[in-house]
Parts: sequence; C-alpha cells; structure tokens
Amino acid sequence: MNGKIRKPVAAGRFYSKNAQSLRQEISAYLQDVPELDFSPKRIFGLISPHAGYACSAPTAAYGFQMLRRARFKRAIVISPSHSDYFTGISVYDGDAYETPLGIVPVDRLLCKEIVENSVVARFSEAGHRSEHALEVQLPFLQVIFFDGINLVPLMVGATSADDLSKFAAVLAESVNPEDTVIIASSDLSHYYPQSVAYQKDGYFSKLLEDYDLDALGLGYDDQSLEACGLGPILVLMHTAQKICKPQCRVLDYRTSGDTCGNKRQVVGYASAVVYE
Repeated sequence: MNGKIRKPVAAGRFYSKNAQSLRQEISAYLQDVPELDFSPKRIFGLISPHAGYACSAPTAAYGFQMLRRARFKRAIVISPSHSDYFTGISVYDGDAYETPLGIVPVDRLLCKEIVENSVVARFSEAGHRSEHALEVQLPFLQVIFFDGINLVPLMVGATSADDLSKFAAVLAESVNPEDTVIIASSDLSHYYPQSVAYQKDGYFSKLLEDYDLDALGLGYDDQSLEACGLGPILVLMHTAQKICKPQCRVLDYRTSGDTCGNKRQVVGYASAVVYE
C-alpha cells in the first residue's frame, strides 16, 4: 500500500516481531479460551487490555474469541494516550497501521465523517506516534478476521465525560453496528498488591456490569476510578446506549500477578463485552 503508514513501535517489546511466531502465539491464546455460556444477539464492542502479551493476552483473548463468531468489516479502536498530551480526540491522519502481520487500512471516509461532525475530534498524529495501547489490539484483529478489516484509529486525550458522551452520539449516527465493532483499550488498577487490586478492580467491574455511566463518568472527571482507558470505555458504552439498551459482561479478569508472577505490585486486566 502507498500512502502514510504508521509503523509498529511495540513489536519486539509487547509482542513478537516475527509474523509466524506472533500468529501462532495469538492462535494459542484463543484456543485456551473455554466455551462461553452465552450468545449475544449483537456485539457492539469489547473492553480489552493492552499490556505485553505474556501478561495480558490470556485475558484479551476472551473478547476476541467472541468476535470470531461475527463478520465485521471495520473496527474502531479507541485508546488512551500514555505518551502525548493533547486535548480532545485524535484521529490518525494516515492511510494505514502496520504490524508484523501486515497492513491494516484506515477507513478514511468514516474518519473524515467523524471529524467533520464532532467538535472534539481532529485529524492528528498526536498520541499515535509511539502509543502501544492501540497497536497491540491489531494483531488479534488480523488473526480473527483473516479476510481483512478496516480501521478507525482514535486516541483520547484530555477531555470530559460530557464531551465523550457527545462524541459517542456522533459515532452512533455514523456507524452501522452490524458491520462495525468498537474496541476500547484499557488496563485497570496499577501497582497495588494483588489483594488491593482485586478489590479496586472488582468495584470497577461491578460498575461496568451495572452499566452505571453516571458513576463511571464521575470517576473519569474526578480521576477516582483507576482505568487508564476509561475515556475509551465511556465512548464505547455511550455509543451502544444511544443505539439500544445494551449490557456489559466481564468475561475474564486477572492481574499481572496471576500471569507474570510478581504479586506485590500488579496491573489489573479485564476483558469485557458490550452487547445486546
């Protein structure tokens, strides 16, 4: 593909830079997911962790395994920015993202429509240059959608819960939920002992499953809730709510202590599905 392509920055650090190894690794994570006991009528999106695969991919695989039942044409992947400070929502201004598994083309038409209709979104490289949290979702999408999928890459900067709700209204008007899935990239609490993380993340997971957007929005604005991707989560959940009466279910929860060993300072990971 010609044009502006965002090269991988997390390959070799967060996941394998070897295409064959990466594909085999993701396939193994997906195969390890047990048969889930419910079948949603429609999936709007996932909440998916974004740490190094050794720590978070066993949990991320739960959500992506559910997507294998669907045939989406595009994925809106919404990430927090850990590296760049900016306000509003940054829409990648290029033509594709690249991983070791190949090119993921950007849906330029939908990106343009979103930017034109939203007061908080703009085309920019801000957040996209060196951020891992969006990139690590892409190899999973490339494996489960082997015919290819188009991408709408969004980064959430400094903003308010109210602005995110208004942005979600734009997405709800622009997106066909029959062919588009939204992936909200987020880890949960950071660097607490295992027992404290379980408590904090358990409360957060209950807010998700209660679909308590008021409490989630308040926790976003006053920074009392610990999920680095709470902004993306709010966009996903508000968008779904503006379309129907959705539900949220946590499919798997673990910490880095469960997967990587050190239980003194852990990071929480949840895989959740927003569905009808």
